[in-house]
Amino acid sequence: MRSVPPRAATAGLVLAVLLGATLPPATTAAGAVALHEGVQPRAAVQWFLTLWRIGEYDHMHDVIAAADRERYTRVGFADLHARFAEVIGLTDMQVAIGSPRATARPPEARPPDGPAPPPPVERSRFSQRPDSGNSPASAIDTQGVVLGPVPAQAVPVRLAFQSALFGDVVLDRVVELTRGSRGWQVRWTPAFLFPELGATGGTFFVDRGPLPPRGRILAADGTVLAETRAAGVRVYPQETLAGQTVGYATPLTDAEAAARPAADAYAAGQLAGRLGVEAGAESLLRGRAPFSLLAAPYRGEIEPVIERPAVPGADVVLTLRPELQRTAEAALAPYPEAATAVVDPHTGDIWALASAPAFNPNAMTMGTTLAGVPLAAPSADQLLNHATESAYPTGSSFKPFTLAAALQIGVATPATRMPCQPTWNLDGFTFHNYLDHLLPGFVSLVEAMAFSCNTTYMPLSMVVYDQDLDALTDLIADFGFGQPTGIGWVPETAGVLPDAVWYEEHPRSSGAIVPFGPFDQVQLAIGQGSFLGTQLQMALAYAAFANRGTLWMPRLVATATGPDGESLLVTRPQVRRRIAMTPDQMEYLVTALQAVTTYSYGTGTAAFAGFGIPVAGKSGTAETGGPDPHALFPAFAPSDAPQIVVATLLARVHLGTGGSDAAPLVRRVMATYFYP
Repeated sequence: MRSVPPRAATAGLVLAVLLGATLPPATTAAGAVALHEGVQPRAAVQWFLTLWRIGEYDHMHDVIAAADRERYTRVGFADLHARFAEVIGLTDMQVAIGSPRATARPPEARPPDGPAPPPPVERSRFSQRPDSGNSPASAIDTQGVVLGPVPAQAVPVRLAFQSALFGDVVLDRVVELTRGSRGWQVRWTPAFLFPELGATGGTFFVDRGPLPPRGRILAADGTVLAETRAAGVRVYPQETLAGQTVGYATPLTDAEAAARPAADAYAAGQLAGRLGVEAGAESLLRGRAPFSLLAAPYRGEIEPVIERPAVPGADVVLTLRPELQRTAEAALAPYPEAATAVVDPHTGDIWALASAPAFNPNAMTMGTTLAGVPLAAPSADQLLNHATESAYPTGSSFKPFTLAAALQIGVATPATRMPCQPTWNLDGFTFHNYLDHLLPGFVSLVEAMAFSCNTTYMPLSMVVYDQDLDALTDLIADFGFGQPTGIGWVPETAGVLPDAVWYEEHPRSSGAIVPFGPFDQVQLAIGQGSFLGTQLQMALAYAAFANRGTLWMPRLVATATGPDGESLLVTRPQVRRRIAMTPDQMEYLVTALQAVTTYSYGTGTAAFAGFGIPVAGKSGTAETGGPDPHALFPAFAPSDAPQIVVATLLARVHLGTGGSDAAPLVRRVMATYFYP
């Protein structure tokens, strides 16, 4: 931050940081705070600045020299300092004090050195008294005028203000002191704060310049997703593409601007992000208007004393790939509620976040498409990013986590065989396979995964439960469920991981608190019960399968760059955690997921027939309490050397399944990637 350079020389300043007051005050009979008798120049300055630091402006006035208390009223003195603190948004003040040096002041009238008398009627809140001024020099006349130069001390100081509006403001000043009956006392005029105020004082104002253009939002390939055009209108050139993720920005009303923190310095009519990255990256995109602190003396011209230059809005580059985003959105378009997340399994970069119904941000800024077609106001559902903000049961696409827990604690191996019967009973409750299908005899866990056998994986979860009650829920937590992904920039929900702790805090439908038990375990094993997860969580978890054990933090914003090319932000891929599974265990799990798309009875085989690239994934058909289940299919490819992860959910699809409804849409996205 640039401040207008002071006029007082401070060459050879030796700084000593003032950490706090070391000199206690004394109280006069009149109640004014004064310094102890015999106080030395540096200690007097230290006490004066300490009172300033803690905002004791009235007491500051008490410790300046009597002649200055006579000239400048307590109210005016305190108001000037308070106004300065207010307009800059003062948050902290640090001072450093140099070594005193001898100097002299001109002759002056010397009133009695005691508490200031009551002030006369003022012409303004900050005025010199009518009788102030210098008298002709003499030795000491009957009016108390000192003859000849007055011995004084000059102490250099550095004042470092931290402010919300101007940032760090540093002022180098010189404090003059003369001797009084109580020792050395500070001499003060308004010019000490800023010379532009002169001897008569004044006040401060803030002048705000025009806000520079808001930065653009760009896709990974440079495609412009948001920009500001003529008359300051925010425009979204790609219309609905990544609408919920990009979000929108509209002008603030008077009331909205007033409600914003003063430090943010918003003004009515200024664009502000309301949704998505427009809101999440607001501090980067909006830039900063230029500000000047103006000193307005009672006599003289208004002059700037501190200036903060404008900072243009930054261009924010996302990791989104428009071709994948476009394909994902087109695939979801026929569905009233759906979501797809696409990520890079080796970095956590988000390549697409698609949500249906679609949202065109131009509806909020122009009211029309770019072609001029009127747009209706969006519904609440259109504004919701179902890929990050909506959590659903996952159905059988959760079975790989049950297998992972069993492998992790050693209750299952590649040699394990179990039945896949039409039904399975637990405590009098009968669970079914889809359409009561079965596989004859005892089957491997790979075969049971391909066929999506509830009656295999539910009993397997009970084997896990009997060995370690928390093993399954702990592993699911390790894969990132039941907690935010850390995406930042856009809203997200943590979903629900109904573990033992969760059930201690959430009553059942009966209203009673019932501990986590076997029924909860088997429901969780197939992604049902109280479990809820987002498609972003699912994509990241399957990415950890794909890369054989690394859970990434999702990365949505890659860089932010100023108009001059200055790099303001560069994000890097960040590992969230490593999953505690051996390479052999991970390979066996991936084998099971690949069987889903290759075995003759695999639930995803038909969807990926003839695709030409090995795909590993798992269908999910999550019950909703009616005939319209959620259909899910998270997957990655190639299964042996993964490059892309796609997770798709179609909400409440009539008689739908993950394999028949969601898997073909995943294939479409993957085809765009592998066969552009």
